[in-house]
Amino acid sequence: MQTCSASLRRKRGKGRILLLGVAAAAVLAACGSSSSSSSSGSATTTSAAGGGASGTPYVIHAIVSQTGGAAFLGSREAKALQGLAALTNTQGGIDGHPVQIDVQDNQSTPQTAVSFATSLISSNVPLLFNGSIVAVDASVDALATSSGPFIYDLSPGTHPKAGSMIFSAGISTKFDAQSYLTFLKAKGLTNIAAITSTDGSGVDGFKQLQATLALPEFSSFKLLTHQTFDPTAVSVTAQMSVIKAAKPQALIVWSTGTPVGTVFQAMSSLGMSDLPTVTTDGNAAYSELTHFSSILPKTLYFPTGALYLPPADITNAAVKAKVEAFDTVVQAAGGHPGDAWGLSWDPAQLVIGALQKLGIKATAPQILNYMENLHNVAGVYGVYNTSVSDHRGLNTQDVYMTVWNGSSFTEVSGPGGTPLASGSGSAG
Repeated sequence: MQTCSASLRRKRGKGRILLLGVAAAAVLAACGSSSSSSSSGSATTTSAAGGGASGTPYVIHAIVSQTGGAAFLGSREAKALQGLAALTNTQGGIDGHPVQIDVQDNQSTPQTAVSFATSLISSNVPLLFNGSIVAVDASVDALATSSGPFIYDLSPGTHPKAGSMIFSAGISTKFDAQSYLTFLKAKGLTNIAAITSTDGSGVDGFKQLQATLALPEFSSFKLLTHQTFDPTAVSVTAQMSVIKAAKPQALIVWSTGTPVGTVFQAMSSLGMSDLPTVTTDGNAAYSELTHFSSILPKTLYFPTGALYLPPADITNAAVKAKVEAFDTVVQAAGGHPGDAWGLSWDPAQLVIGALQKLGIKATAPQILNYMENLHNVAGVYGVYNTSVSDHRGLNTQDVYMTVWNGSSFTEVSGPGGTPLASGSGSAG
């Protein structure tokens, strides 16, 4: 480990040291860096420790999209990691060792992500957090071997193979599709159209839609048209004109980040704002939605986890407690609780729990074995139950349909997408 002053000298001018305050706690700074920490100009090191953690820091590496098209996710994922580290350190850290988060910006590009990951892997790091969208995550996943590192993808659109070193955050897009189609079916909106981007997020989203539509319980649906677009396109008016002519009852828009705004702009200009629209929970970010406020569809649905619900509506006491702690940290940081924060929060909670059990010398295979045996572990997305074949641990019962009301998210379904009776709301 390097000394505090040496670490500051190395980082100053190339990155910035960030501290995230935790509500009701004075978070003290604890500096340090492992020999495996990158000194690239795109790296940001955050260290935070409270009175309960005073040993040498344990460095956890994260490669996320702090700039580029997925920055609205990655910048908040980084802050969530920093906030959870600060909170963990006020509670003793990992066996007295403060958690230190080393964040590197992949600029939302696979090439940059691979460059950083290759350097970390050559330094034999046992684990890393990998974000923030499918194409970027998948490029790093390809580097993992049976001996490590343990990689936690922060995109729900990746689907790890059984027994691999990869875990995936959030709720699977497979369960998202089952839940939003359940909701639309109950609403009688079965003539649908879809528009998806040609990047990893869009391709996965449509794949899951197709697979779900093939299930017997969704045989009443008709996919009237499916349009695709390049995520770098400045206009999708032509594709949306085709969709408008098909006269769907509802529209599925599957793309994450900046490209979804291009779709909403076309909908607005073509007079399609009244069309009920479903999009990925990756877009359920307060900042993004307020930015697009003038062009958003009037009814915009999202399949989301429990973290979007008021704690008072969460009936599972353990999940409620997790969401309350999460909300406190996010709000203290000036944020609004949602996927952009939660996609790194739960993975970090689970991994820190593994290290607190296994110790700071845990290897990648040991971490994997622990993570494959989670039983009834609460998080902000729901209750985790993992196995060798399930590297996510959540299911359709952890999905709640919400609608954006212009300033916040309102729950409109129970678990799995079944619409709520008017005026009711609860989450298990």
